[in-house]
Parts: sequence; structure tokens; C-alpha cells
Amino acid sequence: MARLAPLESIDIEEALKDSPRFRQSLAQHTSHLSRLDQRVNEILKLVAVMADLGQTYVANFYKLSVCVNQMSDESFNGNPLAAPALRAISEAYAQTVNISKEFFENSTTQLQSKLQTFIKTELQKVGEARAHFEMMSGNMDEALTRNSSVSRTKLSEGIEGRNGVVSVGACFAHTTLDYVAHINNAHAHKNHVVVDALWGLVKEYSLFFHRGHAFFDEWTSEEKGAISDSVSALSSAAKVTERKMQDIHSIVNPERLSNPSGMSPDPDVVMEGYLYKRSSNALRKWNRRWFQIKDSKLLYSHRSSDMEEPTVMEENLMLCLVKPASATVDRTACFELVTPTRSHLLQADSEMLCNGWMRALQRTILHLHESHQKSIPSRDSSLPSSNGSSIQSVPAAPANGPSPKLYEQLRKDKANRCCGDCGEADPKWVSINLGLLLCIECAGLHRSLGVHVSKVRSLTMDSFDAETQEMIVQMGNTMANSVFISHLPSSSSQIFPPPATPSSSREAREAWIRAKYVDKRFASAQMRKSNTCTRLDRVEKEKERYEKMGGELRIPRSSSSDQLEDTNGHGEMMERLEVRGAANGVSVVPSVLSLPRLFESARTGDLKGILSCIVSGVEMNGKRNGETALHVAVREGQTSATELLLVNGAKVEVKEESEQNTPLHVAAKGGMTLGVCQLLRRGANQNELNGSGATPLQLAVDAVHADIVTIFRVHSMRDQFAEEFNNPMDETVSNVVQDITRKAGNRT
Repeated sequence: MARLAPLESIDIEEALKDSPRFRQSLAQHTSHLSRLDQRVNEILKLVAVMADLGQTYVANFYKLSVCVNQMSDESFNGNPLAAPALRAISEAYAQTVNISKEFFENSTTQLQSKLQTFIKTELQKVGEARAHFEMMSGNMDEALTRNSSVSRTKLSEGIEGRNGVVSVGACFAHTTLDYVAHINNAHAHKNHVVVDALWGLVKEYSLFFHRGHAFFDEWTSEEKGAISDSVSALSSAAKVTERKMQDIHSIVNPERLSNPSGMSPDPDVVMEGYLYKRSSNALRKWNRRWFQIKDSKLLYSHRSSDMEEPTVMEENLMLCLVKPASATVDRTACFELVTPTRSHLLQADSEMLCNGWMRALQRTILHLHESHQKSIPSRDSSLPSSNGSSIQSVPAAPANGPSPKLYEQLRKDKANRCCGDCGEADPKWVSINLGLLLCIECAGLHRSLGVHVSKVRSLTMDSFDAETQEMIVQMGNTMANSVFISHLPSSSSQIFPPPATPSSSREAREAWIRAKYVDKRFASAQMRKSNTCTRLDRVEKEKERYEKMGGELRIPRSSSSDQLEDTNGHGEMMERLEVRGAANGVSVVPSVLSLPRLFESARTGDLKGILSCIVSGVEMNGKRNGETALHVAVREGQTSATELLLVNGAKVEVKEESEQNTPLHVAAKGGMTLGVCQLLRRGANQNELNGSGATPLQLAVDAVHADIVTIFRVHSMRDQFAEEFNNPMDETVSNVVQDITRKAGNRT
């Protein structure tokens, strides 16, 4: 870029004249200072970028020193030559970081400060003076124009015009001189300020290089070539290793490949090596896995670069036996590991290896038998009580048949000899989730409500589990009606719809049953507030239809007070909602029952309390202290309460929050055999993991609950046979489970 000619100084006389020469010189100086301002700002931007890049450089250099330290600890730890050399290099890097950090923090600070001050104190003042000058120049032009336009005959206006010119001219002159002074001052200060600021950066760099040179001179004298010597020694060692690797293939020979030793560097491992394992699915695929005999277990893992926990094929080899594979297996070098529940077919790479594995397994099994001082104690007398009524009171039904004894047991209660809805004699149907005995007509209407309201079964044709039978016996018509019609008016004229009778039409029965179980109209203290408006709308519609037929609707208030005390013993207050019709009063009291009552009822086995909570709409799977009511009932061994919760929508896979245990985990850990059976019948997943990664079976094994372990294993065996041989073995498994549950029931 061509250099511009130097500026001439502004002539003061020309400035006072405001001549064209002055204006031209003023424009040149203004343009010059504008370019100066542009260049100074450009320098400031570049310096700011340099400072940012310097900070980035320092940060990355610091990361480099950290990475060298990590590499030294991870890959060179214990190397007497490389590790000290890397530590010395890392220290040099760290000192370089410190010197560079101080330089980049200080080098640009003074430069930026001086240039920014020059812009603010000099160039900005020039701009402000220019604006004032241009304003006064305009005022001067206006004064001259007014004075020149005054008529010769108007002497007073002429005098006023001349005075204005003199006054404005004086101000314009002073403003012009101020403007010129600011321009000259800016030119004077730019020389030493700009040069000094830029010279400061050079001095900072000189100091930076001087400090770096001084440090490395000292560091080199202390290091005395140790790192260079280490590099030479490491290079020589690498050449020795390279020569050794040239002969590494000599150790490979056919005998070594066909007869590997199977010895492990781990003293706890009896034998290890590769075996083929036939999968248990329908494809019967053979997979090569790395097996180990360790700590009375047979383990295997995949051949991969990732570290993985070995899979336990058999937890306790003491219960297993080893034998050669049958002649039907069309593979060589195969043997079988037979367990109480299944058989594993394995294949070695040679007959010699096959014999070696069989001998190692047999020796391990023999050693376990010899070292086993005492067997697992029997749980017949030590299993915890299941709490609640004894299962002996209701004999269990056959595995696949009806329960005639349940029918006779229920008839011992006079209230159960009639239908719980219409009073028809000799009811032979039951709603298992409501505990109510029904005639065939009412049972059909209950079925139409849907299983979410009522689950209907035949007492003479359907089979029931022992826990379901016990629950039904404990409930019955007395308990169910004490909840569903607890607020039934004493006067029959006030009841709508009227209670069903044996002679009632289907429509009348349906109206009564829907009002009783769907609307829960006569269990008002247990009615949910969220459904109140819907129920009231339905009541108003039924009232209108009923009055057209000549009747009169009366739904009495359940209490005259605006607040009722909850009957759950906690003294909780329940909110009252009152709706009045045009002709007749309608009052509904929804319950604000809380979870504590449900949990307390589950803990104590209070079936009526649970049913009351169900009717009031308490969420069956709601949590308190991180667990559900089902967790509580299972842990306390309340089998009837557990059954009632299950048939009313309690979920078996919900996990409590503290340890992520499902109800099945709780039952297995606590030794609740009946609870385990109940949950498995409801489809509980015995392979579900809790927060510690344990399955219910593992918890039962750790707690030495033998019956529960057997139940889990026979269920697994049934699933396995169903998959492999298309034979579910349901009858066999059911008989085993029934025997165990019968024993558990006898112990309660």
C-alpha cells in the first residue's frame, strides 16, 4: 500500500477566516484521524484474538501435560527408565504452561489499555469537537443570511442583525479554535502513545523468551542427559524384544494344540478351556464358550475383547453328575452334566480333553461331598408364619377340578345361603373380587359389568386356589354388603332404585346392581370425589325417568354434619359434597380415604378395610414410603389380603423404590411360600432383577428357603420342557407346588 503524504499543520489565521483552504485542510485531518481510529481498533481486535488463542494454547498445553501424566501411570508404571523420563518431561511441560500463562495474561493488557485510553481521550474528543463545530458553522451561516436580508430602511433590524453576527461569530471562532486544538493534540499524542503501546508488547515477548531460556538452561543442567540415556536404553531393550519375537512361532506344535493343559494361573480355578455348548432353544445350536470350574460352580463366558462377568451354568456342582454323552449324539468328544432340573450337553476339542474335563468335574463333585459337613436345614419347622387364617380351614381343590367343599364351607354362614343382591336361596356363583355369593340371574348381570367391576366364578364348576377359597370364606355376603350398602336408608321408600328381590325383573335387578357396584350409591362414604359429578348426572336422569313413571326419588343424606370422621381409625376428615335437585334433595359424601388405611389393612389382613378402600377408589398400586400395599401384604404373610389385592388389580411387577424389589422378591427373601405361589400364578416374573441385580431365586437361595427354591426350579423346568420338547408338564408341576403349599399351610 502506497504511503500517504504527510499532513500540513492547520493555519490559525485561515481557521479564523473559515476559508476554503481551512475547510480543505480540516477535511484532510478528519480523514487522517478516521483512518487512525480504524487502524487502532483493528489492532485491538487482533490483540484480543491473540489473547484468546494464547489462552487456548495454554489450556491445551496443560491438557497435554495431564495426558502425559496419565499415560505414564497407565502404560509405563513400573518401568524404571520410561516412567522417570516421562515424569521429568511432564514437569517441563508444566513449567512451560506456567510461563506461557503469565505471558498471555500480561502481554496484551497494557497494549489494550493504552490504545483504548487514546481512543477515548483523544479521538472521541475530536469527534465531539467536530460535531460542535459543524453546529456553530450552521448557526453562523444563518446569522449572516439574516443580516444580509435586512432592508436598508429598517435601521433597528440592521443593528440587531450585525449584533447577532458579532455574537455568533465570536462563539464560532472559539469553537473553531477548540476543534483545531483537539486535532493538533490528537496528532501530538498519537506519536508517543501508539509507539509506546506497541513497544510494550515487544518488551513482554523479550521477557517471555528470557524467562523460558533461563528455565530450560537450568532444567537441562539438572537433567544432565538422563532422558537421552533412557531413550537409548529403551531403544536397545526394544531391539532385544524384537529379536525374541522372531522365534515366537517355534512354540507352536501339533501336540500342544491337541492337548492343551487346561491349567489356570488363578489358584481357585480347577480347570479352564474352550468347550462347545449346545443351546437349549429349538435350534439346538452349538456355541463355543470359555468354561471354568471355580468355587463349586461351572462358569462360562464369551470370547470377546470386553471384560464380562462369567455366566453361571451351575451354581452348585455337588448336586450334579457327569457321564459320557449318549450314543444318539452325533458328535465326538461329548459329555453330559446332569443336574436336578436339566442336562447340559458339552463337547471338547478331543477325546483326551473330554476325559480331562470329566475327571476334573468328578473330582470337584467328590470334593464337595466330602467337605460338606452338614446339609441345608429343613424349613418344615422354621419357615415364618404366613399370618392370617389357616389354609387348613378350606381343603384345597384338585388340580383341575371344581371345589365342592368350598360350597359347603360357605353355607355354614347363614348370610351366604341367599344371593347377596336379591336374596334368592342357594346361590352357586361368587364374585371373587367382591367376596359376594350370587344367584345365576345376578351373576349374569355381574358379568355384564365387566371384570374390572366383578369377576364371577361358579362354586360348583370352577376350581379355586387355596388362597382364593380362604379369602372368599373370610369375606362372604356379610362383609361385602357391610361395605356396599353401609349407607342404605332405613326406610324402603327412600331407596332408589329399589333393592332387587327374587321376583324382580332383569331391568330392576340391573338398576339395583349398577347403583350398588358401579355408582356405589349406598357406600357414599367410600365414593370417590373425582366420579361424583358423573354419578350425580346419572342419578338426576334416573330420577327424571322414575318420576315420569309415578315414583319419587329419595336419596337420604348419610349425615347431617358437613364433615364426617373417617372410620379407618386415623381420624381423617372426609369432605362433604352436597347437590340439591329441583324437587328432591340429593346428597353425596365422597371419601377422601388415604393410602395409609389401605396399607394398614394390608399389613393386618383386614379384608373389609381393603374392600372399603377399593370401593372408595384408592389406587391399588399407589405407593407409600416407596412401596405398594401388595409389597406390605406379601411381606407380612397375609395371603388372603394378598389375594384380594391381586384380584382387584394390584400389579405384580411394580417395584418398591429403595431396593427395586418386586413383591416376588419380597416373598422369596422373607420365606413366604404361599405368597410366592400366589404371585407366580399371577404371572410374576421370577427372572426380574432388583436394584442389586438379584432375582427372586437368588434371594431365596441366599436365605436358604428350600421350598421356595424348589418352586422356582420346577417352574423353570416346566418352561424349559415346554420349549424343548413341547411338553408343558403342567400337571406334574402343579402337584409339586400343591404339596409344598399344603405343607406351608400346615405350618401357619
